[in-house]
Amino acid sequence: MPSWSDLLPEILNKIAGRFEFYEDFINFLCVCSSWRSSATTTKKFIHHLPSRFPLLMLAESNTEEDNDQNYRKFFLLSSGTMRKVQLPEAHWQRCISTHGWLLTTGEEEFYAKLIHPLSRTQIDLPELYMFEELYFDQDEWMYYGHCMRKVVFTSSNPLLLEPDFRVIIIWGQTLGFCRLGDVSWSRITDWDGHLLDITYHNMRKRLYTVTTIGSIYECDVFSCGPGPLNLNRLSTLPRKEFDCSCLQSAYLLEWGYDKLLMVTREHQWYKKHSEEFRRYGPYSTKRFQCFVFSLDDEKWSKLLSLGDKAVFLGFNSSFAIDAGGGIKPDCIYFTDDLYEPYRDLPNGGGGDVGVYHMSDGSIGAIMDAQEHLFRARPPLWLQTSTIPAIKQI
Repeated sequence: MPSWSDLLPEILNKIAGRFEFYEDFINFLCVCSSWRSSATTTKKFIHHLPSRFPLLMLAESNTEEDNDQNYRKFFLLSSGTMRKVQLPEAHWQRCISTHGWLLTTGEEEFYAKLIHPLSRTQIDLPELYMFEELYFDQDEWMYYGHCMRKVVFTSSNPLLLEPDFRVIIIWGQTLGFCRLGDVSWSRITDWDGHLLDITYHNMRKRLYTVTTIGSIYECDVFSCGPGPLNLNRLSTLPRKEFDCSCLQSAYLLEWGYDKLLMVTREHQWYKKHSEEFRRYGPYSTKRFQCFVFSLDDEKWSKLLSLGDKAVFLGFNSSFAIDAGGGIKPDCIYFTDDLYEPYRDLPNGGGGDVGVYHMSDGSIGAIMDAQEHLFRARPPLWLQTSTIPAIKQI
């Protein structure tokens, strides 16, 4: 009986040509040396294959001598492997993410565009003249209150050109939205405290925000009027009731048909010359807490378990997915999303990345922390999205 390693190259190329995901092709090549050398005609297509989401796009190198400035590394949770993708459009750009797309802007601060990192499809957005923070955000855009921080879509695929499609962003303490083809951004106003996160609830067709005092606000971004849209305050987290006295960071995401999930994040801070500082940097995440807000009766409850879900937080639109395929259940996957504490550190920062286990409060590593270090271009989670037609290189 012939060995699997003796399969004809024609057959191997036929098999390899049917793979839909990058990870499957890599596994195929790793079976044995004969398979790796035989699948010659299909190897050139490997870089155009999509990956299973979610992905972690790693921070860009801080060294100008890096010969791979036109590439970005992606960590694939589904396989625990690394992928290198040609993405010159993101070089030296500020990036945040939603639905698998990047919103980028660079040294020419007034432009903005959407880029799909795997296909390199680009969509131009209105220039950012409405954002007053651009006139003050000069120190490599490091100041936490004066930076592009969050973006959400009102539907997952901007290429469908739906008339109701909106892109909504937080820049510093300005909240705005646009439609594709608009010549300018529209403002959303009227809240107390500082904006921490935004989410779009697909069932309710509403935008929701959370502020530093734990207040939830709602907005109908499809309403028309002569002036800016206003937020409407719904409720404030009863922090004393839930033993949540400090709201250092908070995230917001859709949770079922009629609920929102608020996730709070607490940091512990270290003195400059301590052993912890040398190991972790200025701070590390201490714990997360989860609270569910019912949009029907406006009641709060504490959530002790995410069940078979996993939540992803950072400079991405916050999202939850079903566990499996390398994703652990009842866990929070998080990246570093603070700028200010390490803005003057010579080696940068951004190592506060990991997996938080809701069951016991333990925190595990995703990969080598050194891969996460950044100054102005942070690591980002990319969630499931429709892959546009691949741009041939």
